[in-house]
Amino acid sequence: MADMVTVASFTEPLEAEMAKLRLQSAGIEVFLSGENARILEPGLGPLQMQVSADDEADARAILADPGTDADPNSDAAPDAQMS
Repeated sequence: MADMVTVASFTEPLEAEMAKLRLQSAGIEVFLSGENARILEPGLGPLQMQVSADDEADARAILADPGTDADPNSDAAPDAQMS
């Protein structure tokens, strides 16, 4: 079993769940340390998002990407006009 590393901390459970889903959709297994404790006692400390050390770089890159829409003026955006 690979070592687990913390790649992010969250005080808001909804933000943690959204980040967890982003990583899972990329095929990265995620563990939220403190997730179950917050169910019993909502005021407990932050949730620690942990991934395998092998996935750390990919997870950090995904979490750092804001995921905004492409610039409509860039070449990557679909052409809005049809010829």
